[in-house]
Amino acid sequence: MSVKTQLKEALDTYIDNFKATHGHNPMTYIDPQSPSPAAIVGTEQDELVQWQVFTRPEGDSITDLGNALEVDFPAQLHELFCSFFSGNLIAKVDGHDIELLLPWNDDDFVHLQQNITGHVLMKRRLKQADTVFIGLTDQEDLLLSVRVSDGAVCLEYVGKEPHHVLAQDISEFLGLLMIP
Repeated sequence: MSVKTQLKEALDTYIDNFKATHGHNPMTYIDPQSPSPAAIVGTEQDELVQWQVFTRPEGDSITDLGNALEVDFPAQLHELFCSFFSGNLIAKVDGHDIELLLPWNDDDFVHLQQNITGHVLMKRRLKQADTVFIGLTDQEDLLLSVRVSDGAVCLEYVGKEPHHVLAQDISEFLGLLMIP
């Protein structure tokens, strides 16, 4: 099964479970100056809006970013970041509450690429192997990351090498997620 299919199933499960508990779709903060096709129009409450999964047009990729950084990103990383616009995916894995970061709209996708660039350059400045962060954990300084060399999904402390492999690739990682 492709990462795109697995991610869609995980997001759908998250939304269904959230709706069963709260009576509506998950909510995220909204910037009125930067709308998203994932936002459900008419559900705005203060600075929040309900969201749904929106399939992105084919053709978006992080290949140009990889070329600029002179790195070949694992193919599954492209599927993770380029398949959908949505809110972030909340889950649990290996005893950690996590938030898988996903782009909200085109502006957020650009911002995500800028953050990836900063992270890769920091790793190089520290003379560490390239990783791409893909999410946050319940510990402030503990990140979910993908090792560029082999595509493994790992835990790493900010500024440190990955110290724990969660899965051999993003597909395996998505299969391990416990969706609340």
